[in-house]
Amino acid sequence: MKDGFAERFEQFKTNKSTLAFIVNPLNTNTNEINIEPFGIDAGSLQMQLLDLKTKDLWSGKFAELKSKLEELEVQKCMHIAQHKWTALKEIPRVEVLIFGAWNSLPECYSEVKKLAYGVLTIFGSTYSCEQAFSCMNIIKSKVRSQLTNRNLESCLKLKTSYKPDLIKLSKGIQSQCSH
Repeated sequence: MKDGFAERFEQFKTNKSTLAFIVNPLNTNTNEINIEPFGIDAGSLQMQLLDLKTKDLWSGKFAELKSKLEELEVQKCMHIAQHKWTALKEIPRVEVLIFGAWNSLPECYSEVKKLAYGVLTIFGSTYSCEQAFSCMNIIKSKVRSQLTNRNLESCLKLKTSYKPDLIKLSKGIQSQCSH
């Protein structure tokens, strides 16, 4: 079990620079970043990163982001040390700050943003896949072994992605006043 655990998390060590890119793109060596899964042009990425580093306005955004993240960690530690558990909920979420910094970049940094958004969504997409697979296992159990793949697909769509438009549905219903 220990070997399996170490093997699974070995990938984090090899992709350390890629993951660190999110909060510190200015000090990232592009040769150490794994861009294969994201379909990014290496030359464009290098040029955009160089341009980003030379522009004070945009490089300042990430310097500011880093200092805000450090400040948040200090606040969290202080609240934990003082056992102020409810105060932890009032601290701004880290992902909001990170996405805010990346969203502020103009589209001329498209390859840099593409890499950032790709890395930021890795864990969310993995969660979605795991959730869908769990739903599939629950739906297609031994009891329901006669379920066809087409019916399973329909059940999965209902389970994972169905969100009714309640406003639209409620507008279509005539209200009946009581007498």
